[in-house]
Amino acid sequence: MTTQLKMVLPGSSEKLRISDELAKCFDSGDGGAGMTAFLVSPFSSAIWQVEVGRDGDGAFLGRRWPEFVEAHGISVGWFLVFRHVGRGMLTIKAFDGTFFIKEFGQTLTAHIETGRARRPQFLMPLFPHWMDKMPIPAEFLKRRYIPDEELNRRKATFMNPSSDLWHIDLEKDGSNVFFAGDWSKFLKFHGIALGQALLIRYQGNMIFTFKVFELTGCRRKLVKQGSRFQLTENSEETYSSRDTEQNEEANPSQKNSHSSEEAQSQKEAHISSTRRKRNKEQKMLKTSTNSPDRRRADEIQLRISMTKTLTNYALERYICLPRWFTNEIGFQESCKITLKSSECQRSWEVNYLVEKKGACNLSAGWKMFCQDLGLKEGDKCTFNVIKRSLWHVDIERC
Repeated sequence: MTTQLKMVLPGSSEKLRISDELAKCFDSGDGGAGMTAFLVSPFSSAIWQVEVGRDGDGAFLGRRWPEFVEAHGISVGWFLVFRHVGRGMLTIKAFDGTFFIKEFGQTLTAHIETGRARRPQFLMPLFPHWMDKMPIPAEFLKRRYIPDEELNRRKATFMNPSSDLWHIDLEKDGSNVFFAGDWSKFLKFHGIALGQALLIRYQGNMIFTFKVFELTGCRRKLVKQGSRFQLTENSEETYSSRDTEQNEEANPSQKNSHSSEEAQSQKEAHISSTRRKRNKEQKMLKTSTNSPDRRRADEIQLRISMTKTLTNYALERYICLPRWFTNEIGFQESCKITLKSSECQRSWEVNYLVEKKGACNLSAGWKMFCQDLGLKEGDKCTFNVIKRSLWHVDIERC
């Protein structure tokens, strides 16, 4: 789906310029006349019908856009991320002058997503003095989405679209915290340049994911070529139902949301599509290990964490996993998973064993993982399930 980043400039509250690429998503085939975007309100999933027009300077959001801006308190200097999710539906994320996402009354969580909760995130334009080290927004730190004990590790992990992990040192200066150390190497490796912007999402346990936006505001896709990544045009991206859970249930009290029967029809189709995708994901989780659907299920991103204190038996034999943890993951048969750690760039393939009585553990390959990292009795391992077959392990040594 097409995504665009826009900064609110003076005059943008009356008419907001958008890219031709985004405008084409609403083209009715009559040369650009009569185009309408169904803009999903961050407040309550109410639908606003906003005109998509064209003039000599290109495409823009026009009629009903000023009312939308006023109703949501959008101000000059904010950053807006628009995403077309199909059927004329346009979702929006707003980042205020602190670069932190505007909550609009929604729940943000750094833990497992449930209900209407969404991940904490912030957007950072890359200024010249942020190319060597970049600050974490003060508002983000103030809200304590990252506990002090995690900040004190002085290490953050960035995961790119290929699930490669980059370990970035944190630098503290009073109340300020910066991504430092190999930050400039991280940007260079991924082809990220001055003037572009990073949309960074915190997944918990000092793990961050990111998206890149070009100077034009267009979303860029990271494509690996050899040992480096290059940025390429990305007008089509996979649409995740998990990202739009907050748009699933309309508030019946919002009758003044400017929605019509056509908008309601679009909204119901959008919700139905989202639910079908979720049901399909759940069905995939129940398929056999060797089926194509199961392999696709392994790519579904999960955010589940669990901490275990290592015993001597766990170091020498295998480590048992609690039932609630394995139930959340959904494996019903033995398989292989990949472990990664912030302390080493390599990865380990480990057997995930499901026994006849239902007990689950990590066996073959686990002992090698412990030996290579020099783990000892009493050390704590936090298992972060990034994907079903990819776990990142944070180590707290005793």
